[in-house]
Amino acid sequence: MRFSIGMRTVKTALAVLICLLISKLLNLEYPFYAAIATIIAMESSITSSYAAGKNRTMGTLVGAAFGGLFAFIGPHNAYLSALGIIGVIAVCNMLKWNKSVSIAGIVFLAIMLNLQPHEAPFAYAVHRVLDTLLGIGVAVLVNYFVAPPKHDRNLEKARLKVRRHLNRLAHDLLRQGGAVHISPLKKDLAALQKACDTYKEEFDIGQNKQHDLIERIEQELDVYRNTYSHMRMIRLLTDPDPEGVASLGNSLLQTSNQKAESTLSSESQAIIYRYHVACILGELQTLGLVIPTNIAYPLERESGHLPFGTSETSGDPSKQEKSRPAERTAGTPLNRTSAVPYRRQTVKS
Repeated sequence: MRFSIGMRTVKTALAVLICLLISKLLNLEYPFYAAIATIIAMESSITSSYAAGKNRTMGTLVGAAFGGLFAFIGPHNAYLSALGIIGVIAVCNMLKWNKSVSIAGIVFLAIMLNLQPHEAPFAYAVHRVLDTLLGIGVAVLVNYFVAPPKHDRNLEKARLKVRRHLNRLAHDLLRQGGAVHISPLKKDLAALQKACDTYKEEFDIGQNKQHDLIERIEQELDVYRNTYSHMRMIRLLTDPDPEGVASLGNSLLQTSNQKAESTLSSESQAIIYRYHVACILGELQTLGLVIPTNIAYPLERESGHLPFGTSETSGDPSKQEKSRPAERTAGTPLNRTSAVPYRRQTVKS
């Protein structure tokens, strides 16, 4: 386990410090609420911080309104607290402020249960709203002025990580004819999608340069996902568990109303295996990555074509030389018009 302190953690601590210093300067009675607001509003991007702050502000207004009213009727009353929670949730849902429900309920209960005998309910509710606005404002300003997130760098870092990981796994999978753990790649794809979404939220993608970057990344994501899907199919085909192959055959032969009664034959599995190998090679070519040449076809043994564990070109140097495709470096930009030896299909993983 690696211990690390990121910049978001540092900025959150700084925002809390500023909130507490301002609260002391203004002699606020409950700095706790301002500090809580700034922690919730501190997000990974400025836009996300603004959105979180807006949701908290809307929820605070609803919770404070109900809290002031119900505390005026009878503070610390369990039955009124339950009834008030119903009202808070109903109003938030009616206004379509779904992300504000939790904080609205918290503010309502904070007013309803923490009100002191000498305090006026509505004045207490107003103070809670001001505390929240203070915390949100500090969080947004700190996130904007102190080491603002470099989303373009994060996006490129996530993209390069996926490219390297996918290229390595694809080469290992084709060279070994399966038996390669590929599920970690799915986590990298999710991280790249998140970085892309954050970039789109943070910037105006209507600008030509940013629009072109997002379009290119989304095209690459489509290719990455398709490649992962074909790799997953190869894993299923080469799974040593016969039930895995049987379930694969059933899923491929399934009709709209009934399932197949038998599994795929060895020859059919070998044909499907070759199809997904061709798909992976085509996707790697589209991405401008190096094309593997030493490819194993383990299912050929059962279909009677090639011995187990051999490649189509192994053992014959002349065939290896003729069949070796031109290698392309990983730095080559995505070219969707490049020649691909098959018709691409979008497959959901």
